[in-house]
This record gives sequence, structure tokens and C-alpha cells, in this order.
Amino acid sequence: MSCLDVKKTMKLKELKELTQAKLLKIYGIEESRSIFHLLLNEFLGIDVINFHINGDKKISLDSLNLFNEKISLIEKEIPVQYVIGHVIIEGLKIFVNKSVLIPRPETVDLCNWIIQKKLNDQVILDIGTGSGLIALFLKKNSNNCVIHAWDNSEKALRIAKKNAKQNYLDINFNNVDILKKHDHTIKFDIIVSNPPYVHKKEKNLISNVVLKNEPSEAIFVNSDDDLLFYKTIINFSKSHLKQKGIIYFECHKETINQVKNLLIINKFTDIEIKKDSFGINRMIKASSYGDA
Repeated sequence: MSCLDVKKTMKLKELKELTQAKLLKIYGIEESRSIFHLLLNEFLGIDVINFHINGDKKISLDSLNLFNEKISLIEKEIPVQYVIGHVIIEGLKIFVNKSVLIPRPETVDLCNWIIQKKLNDQVILDIGTGSGLIALFLKKNSNNCVIHAWDNSEKALRIAKKNAKQNYLDINFNNVDILKKHDHTIKFDIIVSNPPYVHKKEKNLISNVVLKNEPSEAIFVNSDDDLLFYKTIINFSKSHLKQKGIIYFECHKETINQVKNLLIINKFTDIEIKKDSFGINRMIKASSYGDA
């Protein structure tokens, strides 16, 4: 059944009214408006400015049918990013599907924090790369750095490799489960990770759109230990960070101070917590004391 009453012709502003009436059953006003304009721009080639200039313009039946098809997917609670198939972040085109987490603004905040210090001729590791956003962002904004990106999901790595190729960036991808033993001997100047950090008991706080579509293993800690990934990565970093190397994490706001304590216990120094763009304590970094 069609989600919109498709006529032979319809004004753009009429299309917006009908679409938002549907989207408001799932999303708030601002998000509904944003989704409408994202789809309109992506599939009909009409940006926000042209929409406001040409709101009384009638669109063809073919265009209505195409738009209707995409809105039907949104009504099924499929994220708009998956419907479009990609996101644009800081000039990077990042393909996404159900194999990878949709990049969040706070992860972009983490990337921007890292590049505040110029990256030149360094060896960097991104643990749990997912779509490859962090690795690609750092490669794009660095000079002659070697970037390694690990993930335990082959499906995620296929998307990450596609993103590297699409953006003409050279990344060393490897299928590595950081929770298991491995024999990598490379030492890094920077290790960064946005690991799963939401506890399973918080599932009732997560929207159906996320729960039904995004990979749960990239969101939830599949353990009673909320800090499992942080403990493992910190322990790994003790022997794989160069002297004065830096470790960066994205964290849950409720456990970031526990991550700080782990870093202190493991003799990391220069520990700093930073707020994300929403004003939440979300990121932490620390320096290694290890040998070169």
C-alpha cells in the first residue's frame, strides 16, 4: 500500500505536508523535516533553497513514485542514512548499511580533537573501525601517516575498504578481534577506539530505528563488564604504544571517569576528558609511559 496518495501532479509543499504527517508518527518535528529534505535532495535533486523558491512547483508522477518508495522504507523504521546508502562527513562520502554503525556527531568530534595536534609521519591504529570513518578522517587530515584499521567483522571491513577506495585513501585494514590473542608487533604513535560501550540493560532507552537496523555488536557490550573493551585496549596499548604515544577513546558519559581511573592505574599520564558538541563528557585521551 502506498504511503502517500500519489496523484499525477503534486506541489512540492504539498508533498512536504503529506510526508511530514507520516514521519511524525516515528520522529520529532525537526528530524522529520530534516529527513524530508535529505530525501528530496538525494533522490529528486532539490535542495532546501530550491524547495523554498519553488514550493508551488508541481513534480512528475515518476518523481512522486520514487519519493514514495523511499518514504515507505522510512515508515518501516529504516534509518534515512541506510535508505540513502551513505553519509557525507567533512567531505568524506561514507557508505553505510546494516553491517556498520551509522557515524555519530560525537565520533566526528573525537576525530577533530585528534587532528588539533598536527599529524605528520605517524603510525596510527583505529580499533573497531566499522565504516572506517575515524581511519579515513585521520588519513585525509594528516601528512604521510600510516593508518591501520582493525575490526572483527568481515562485513564491516568490506564497507570500510569500499569507503577507502571511494575516497582515494590508503588504509591498512585487518580482521582482528581485539578481545582475542594476536601476534601483532607494530608500535603505534596513536591508538584510537570508539568501542561498544552501551550496556545491554539500556536497550529500553534505545529507539526501535537503531535496535532494528544497526549492528548490536557495535553498540552494546556483550558482557557484564561495561569496561571490557577499555581494559583490553589499554592493556594492549601498554605494549604497543611508542614512548609518549597517545591513546584516544570515545566513552559512555556514565563510565568515562571509570575509564580515566583505568588509565591512571595503568600509569598513563596527561589524561584529559573533553566534551562533545552536545556538552557531554564523551572523549578521553592519555599519554603512554612505555619504551620507544
